[in-house]
Amino acid sequence: MFAKHPEPLNHTFIIVPVHNRKSTTLKCLAHLENQNDLNAYHVVIVDDGSIDGTAEAILKKYSTVSLLKGTGHLWWTGAIKLGMEYALSKGADYCVWLNDDTLPEPGAIQFLIDYCNQHPKTIAAANILDPHTHTPSYGGVVCQRLKVVPVFSQQKEPTLCDGLSGNLVCIPSNLIHVIGYPNSALYPHYYGDVIYTHNAQLSGYQLVLIHEAIAYCIDDNKPIRWFHTNNSVIEILQDRLSIKSTHYWKAHLAFYKSFLGIKGIALYIFNVWLKMLFLVFLRKFSLIAKQ
Repeated sequence: MFAKHPEPLNHTFIIVPVHNRKSTTLKCLAHLENQNDLNAYHVVIVDDGSIDGTAEAILKKYSTVSLLKGTGHLWWTGAIKLGMEYALSKGADYCVWLNDDTLPEPGAIQFLIDYCNQHPKTIAAANILDPHTHTPSYGGVVCQRLKVVPVFSQQKEPTLCDGLSGNLVCIPSNLIHVIGYPNSALYPHYYGDVIYTHNAQLSGYQLVLIHEAIAYCIDDNKPIRWFHTNNSVIEILQDRLSIKSTHYWKAHLAFYKSFLGIKGIALYIFNVWLKMLFLVFLRKFSLIAKQ
């Protein structure tokens, strides 16, 4: 049940998916509380079956937030979907995705809301920086020929994208009536954010990174360098089959297909599976040569 607290300034719901990192989640909530965001917006924590006391700690310290619980099978996209369903049932004007390891600067959330309010059919994402180096860590992607490449916020002008990372993103709730909710079955943990926002773009919404709306998060998803990894072929294959991996085959294939169409399927097979077979061949050839 939604806790009673002063009426927020906006009918905006901040959706925070969490799982088994209590200290990170509490740090995020403390950060929001210190800059009055807990009172300014409806904050919804979606706890996907944490067993480290996350839910209990939230209920004890932050009675003004709504706490939704999963069984441990929601993953990121399912948690976001559940939060969006809840927000829409409460009449939300905007849904704001916020990862619990992402800390917005004061005013960043409101800046995104104001921008979306002034620019109908727009999804706005924050400029995500590394907290230590202040260099870009997360942003969006753009299609360039047969590639999908990362793009980050540029100075002053909003940066147009073809998909957005879900660290801190403001989404008009009317989008849900157009394209529905993120597909948690097809891409349960990774790519749910970038594919959902890309689908929004295909339905006529503009995707922008806003330079003035700043948040901080460390980039912990470094790409695999095929010929510089010490992982065995079995470990690489297990990585492809793990929902927790950025290379989970079902979501990764959906990503290629969503952005590049039929050609994307061929590129996925080449870039993921044929390269792995080639790596197997090279390693076996190297072993034979050493004998």
